[in-house]
Amino acid sequence: MTAALESVSVYRELESELTGPQGPFALTTLDVAGESMRVYRETPGSLDDVLRGLTDAYADSVLVVEEDVEYTYGDVAELADRLAGALDTEYRIEAGQRVGVIMRNQLAFVVSLMAIARRGAVAVLFNSRESPGQIGAAVADASCVVVIADGARAALVRESDVLAELIVVGGELPAGPARDYADLIATGSASPEPAAVTADSPCLILFTSGTSGRSKGVVLTQRNVCTMIMNLRLIKEMNIAVNARKYGMEADALRDLMPKLSALLIFPLFHTSGLVSLLTTMTSGGFVVILRRWDPTAAIEMISRHKLAMLAGPPMVITDLLSVNPPPEAVASLVNISPAGQATPPDLVARIGAVLPSAGRSVGWGMTEATGSICTAGGDLLAAHPDSSGPVSPVMDVRVVDPAGSVAPPGAIGELQARGPLIMAGYLDRPEETAAVLDGSWYRTGDLGYLDDNGLVFVVDRKKDIVISAGENIYCAEVEYALMASGLFAEVAVFGVPHERLGETVVAVVNTHDGREMAVAQVQDIVRETLAEYKIPTDVVFDLGPLPRNATGKILKRKVREAYSG
Repeated sequence: MTAALESVSVYRELESELTGPQGPFALTTLDVAGESMRVYRETPGSLDDVLRGLTDAYADSVLVVEEDVEYTYGDVAELADRLAGALDTEYRIEAGQRVGVIMRNQLAFVVSLMAIARRGAVAVLFNSRESPGQIGAAVADASCVVVIADGARAALVRESDVLAELIVVGGELPAGPARDYADLIATGSASPEPAAVTADSPCLILFTSGTSGRSKGVVLTQRNVCTMIMNLRLIKEMNIAVNARKYGMEADALRDLMPKLSALLIFPLFHTSGLVSLLTTMTSGGFVVILRRWDPTAAIEMISRHKLAMLAGPPMVITDLLSVNPPPEAVASLVNISPAGQATPPDLVARIGAVLPSAGRSVGWGMTEATGSICTAGGDLLAAHPDSSGPVSPVMDVRVVDPAGSVAPPGAIGELQARGPLIMAGYLDRPEETAAVLDGSWYRTGDLGYLDDNGLVFVVDRKKDIVISAGENIYCAEVEYALMASGLFAEVAVFGVPHERLGETVVAVVNTHDGREMAVAQVQDIVRETLAEYKIPTDVVFDLGPLPRNATGKILKRKVREAYSG
């Protein structure tokens, strides 16, 4: 048996033990809206149940470090209880009502999320980096009873003529109904028990990244969120089981040796990847360090000072950190680095290994509509299958559908579709757009890829990012990867433009690390080294300036295309 096959075989065997009838992650089936669905038998009933359990279990351990001040699980729970009490007595927030949160990453965000869960309410997590017009539109769409905002965003909400009550974290109180967050915390008392929620009750509303247009509110249920947390716990136990097998140890003995996870919080908490970073650390009793603004040198200093174990961020962030050549002793504490939030260039995993050989690497595939990751890979499994996004979660199904609508065989590229308890309830107040992506219980992800014979997922590109030139399919991602692998470019965006004879041709917009331009032929030769002639860009542009990105670092290709077209 090859090493690649052995890694999959070991993974499947250990997963079966953990999810079998006697395992801690035993599966059962439920009928949900007429569909049979696999779920974890011991899935918690609500996000509040999870958070209360963690804050009780780790009350004296540090949860958040902000500007060198440490806050324990007990500290955060007390603040959340007081805010939840204020939401009850001052605003009469009940289960199912919507409470907005719009602020940069900070302690108050974690407290607000926990307090809203205490009330059984729906936390609407707005993108704090959007333009004033987009913020106003999103807040208006969500119809929140109250919005908790930092000073800068509170002013933007009020300017948009949205009449929601405001709780302001720092800064001046704007005109209209507004209360000071610190005052409410100081005078609030513990909240009564929240109204009961069910597994199908809405829990969170997050907004899509908006790379293809106006963002949509994604409604995630208590079952969605609690299943995501169970997946995080299973991933942790799988890592323990795999390494115990590898090193000939008992899993319990290895578990006792493992430190609590600690992480640099880079992703915004309004993004699923930010919530995953927070909840991953919380499930082990660990802590997060809040970095207010991304700076690779500052990040290295934080990692060194706090002996952080985990770093998850967009590929751009990981690339930035590697580019400053961190001293090995400064990052020696890192045990896992995870590029996330968008497709990971295949060469980046290798670069992480070259610069930080002692750190484990992990990748995955998911989206907001699937409450984070549908699959993940790390360790020997990723080493054996570096281009894969890993095996599918045991409670999820993935299929590949060809252009004719038929399920494709292993190895054939088509649209990846997923179903299971991670899939959203739908888009907020957008039934037509919900129907467009939900085929019964199957979610049309819009990603192109394939499943191999072992059931591993391989993501090729976005469905909308195919260029068809002279009848040939060209995946923009593979051209981007070819250029980024050269190490010459800081940013790359590839897309198609109309061509009278060929239908479409490929354009590459690039920025080099040192800002210098290159001859178009030089760039074309780089692509020619690894890809077929018909995939070579016919035009290369250097002078569009820094490429526009969304809050999680994804390049907004729609805007790049518009700038190119003039």
